[in-house]
Amino acid sequence: MNVIDEIKANIDIVDLINSMGGGLRRSGRSFVGFCPFHPNSRTPAFHVYPDTQSFYCFGCHASGTAFDFVMRKQGLDFKGALELLAERAGIRLEPKNDAQRQEDARRARLIEINGVAARYFNYVLLNLSRGAPGREYIARRGINQEAIDAFQIGYSLDDRGHLFTYLHDKKGYSVEDIIAAGLAIPGERGPYDRFRHRLIFPIRNVRGEVIGFGGRALGDAQPKYLNTPETPLFKKSEVLYGLDLARDAIRTANRAIVVEGYVDVITAHQHGFRNVVAPLGTALSKAHINQLKRLTDTVYLALDADAAGQKATLRGLETIRTATEEEGEGRMVTTAQGIVRLENDVTIRIIRLPAGRDPDEVIAADPALWQQLVEQAAPVMDFYLEAYTAGLDMHDPGQQRLALERIIPLLSELDGAAQRVYVARVEQLTGMRSELIVDLLRARVQPARRNERARRTNPSPPPPPAPAPVAASPLDERRRKTEAYLLALALRYPSVNVAIEKLLEEYNARRREAGELFGAGLEDLLEEPLHQAIWRAYLATPLELRPTDAESLQAWVETLGEPLTSEAKALIATLNRRPDDVRYRHEAEQCARILRKAQVMARIHRYNERLRELDNEEEIQRILHHIRELSAYAEQITQPRRSSTFPDLRDLLGQG
Repeated sequence: MNVIDEIKANIDIVDLINSMGGGLRRSGRSFVGFCPFHPNSRTPAFHVYPDTQSFYCFGCHASGTAFDFVMRKQGLDFKGALELLAERAGIRLEPKNDAQRQEDARRARLIEINGVAARYFNYVLLNLSRGAPGREYIARRGINQEAIDAFQIGYSLDDRGHLFTYLHDKKGYSVEDIIAAGLAIPGERGPYDRFRHRLIFPIRNVRGEVIGFGGRALGDAQPKYLNTPETPLFKKSEVLYGLDLARDAIRTANRAIVVEGYVDVITAHQHGFRNVVAPLGTALSKAHINQLKRLTDTVYLALDADAAGQKATLRGLETIRTATEEEGEGRMVTTAQGIVRLENDVTIRIIRLPAGRDPDEVIAADPALWQQLVEQAAPVMDFYLEAYTAGLDMHDPGQQRLALERIIPLLSELDGAAQRVYVARVEQLTGMRSELIVDLLRARVQPARRNERARRTNPSPPPPPAPAPVAASPLDERRRKTEAYLLALALRYPSVNVAIEKLLEEYNARRREAGELFGAGLEDLLEEPLHQAIWRAYLATPLELRPTDAESLQAWVETLGEPLTSEAKALIATLNRRPDDVRYRHEAEQCARILRKAQVMARIHRYNERLRELDNEEEIQRILHHIRELSAYAEQITQPRRSSTFPDLRDLLGQG
């Protein structure tokens, strides 16, 4: 039994979910409650199955194991969920080597130093007479005591080494650690404080640990805003200010609002808008979006209305679009509700602010107006059209051409229905005839782009997570072996991923209604948390660094860290292939058929369980319709005949 299985065996998912505010009640053999992952206050749609230690929501289709629940509920990655559940289960994780233990100890010291520094800055602001400049600034911005306490706002004295002396002489921290935390800078006369005469905003990770600081100059010092430099704890492009306090509100509202500055976030929270966060002076990054995706699928951008704010919004949108291009997720698509969204599971909307006013000014002066602006937020494509035509004279042919040069690439990324709508919009904005716009679109679509668009015709809504196993039986072991073998093939042979995607897309296209419940990627077949984590690490590896042969694969596996490295090594050991062995694609497709059929049958089983609890005839008929569709979907998934040329995969997996 590996550490994942041991944790699962020692954690009761019902107790776990109830301890996190689940409020479950027994209903037959399962437990039901309101889903914590989407607004749901009328009919309990969230089901937890003690027999399989899994959950499933019939409303938003969230599903999985205790690991999946913790990652979504706490906004953690797999490693964080593993550590949390291991501690809860009283299980000691794999011992670390000396270098890892030293690094962990160092990180713990830096977190401790940052925590002490945050309390020091806060004490200076609130209690010392020399903290008056900070208190005056706070009063001018209308920040109350509750917000000061919640965000632990502080002030750094206009003094060369006041903090350093406190940390080194009074608290006993080493010079090296104080410098490594980014709180002091080496100098000829000894280390001196990095932050001087600044209002201090402690920056915390999602767990609430202080990992860095932002300082706003109160005098003429430059830069106006100063952040902790890159440290073992702090990477500016990966942190969202206020996320530790906003996490639950984002999940409840199913909406995250991104503003520009510290005070914007603080003011929003002070006035009850607690789903607001901010990047640290950078455009939105892929890391930011990945953090928010664990909590919501809707992100609103509310950057300043001036030219600089508009450019920042455009940079953020371009980052979201381009950061996921290598994963095939950077295009814009249209949802069933007609909302233009980016094809990375995130709907983007733009909050239009009144000219010359920051979010904090709007919120402080008129909270009702802010709420109205949020509700009236524009689809991302509308913002692009406005931004790319702003300041241009649409009666000037040269400026008309410039507008089209900016807009045509965006139009080419839309699917057919949305494209027709926005071609008409562009015709209105620019005065150019729609026939000309369509001709320009056709000229832009190169052969490679045509193939890509054909492959993605009529994209389905984002697939739900794969359902959890139905029962703890020999089928579970069969599924696990099959899943492990498929993942090993995909890691060793890059073409497997493309083959599986093509196969699953064919299945989904034949039975579109049922197919919309399941994704068409290899990741949608994986249910074991370790396997999911390994595959996520593979997809996160830049294309040029991904392994292409057995030797580079072994080297890549060593970079994963435990327990992923051990699991990946065990996967690869199942292959033992000759260089001329070409049956891997055939076997990968067999694995995919087995796993997909198991998923479909598990969904049918859950619907049958649901039927036993229903007495509403309309709902019963709806569930029966889903079961018929899924049964037809399952029938089309057939295993090929045994090969007379190669040993059969079923023999290899002990499934003969």
